[in-house]
Amino acid sequence: MKREIIINNKKYTMPKMSIDTYMDYLELSEQIDTKTRYTKQDIEAMTLFVCKVYGDQFTIEELKDVEKGLDAAGIIMEFQFIDVSVGEELARRMEKIQKNFQSGK
Repeated sequence: MKREIIINNKKYTMPKMSIDTYMDYLELSEQIDTKTRYTKQDIEAMTLFVCKVYGDQFTIEELKDVEKGLDAAGIIMEFQFIDVSVGEELARRMEKIQKNFQSGK
């Protein structure tokens, strides 16, 4: 499943993520997940990272725009969904391998 986001009334699709980008995500996620409450720096890092994983197709200002961007909950959710997207892709590929194995391919 490809992640999509709507910013400024335009739909953007997350491009294929490099392993380096995913490892950067894991590092940032580990730092943030250890806290009981997000800091300003955490939200800023999440915002930057959401822009990064979407290939900088939109700016940080567009992402944070009160009217046409995401609110705080939306930014946090979108950041968390990065890992969900990787998990969904892994499950899809495993299912494909299982079907090929069962059919003898």
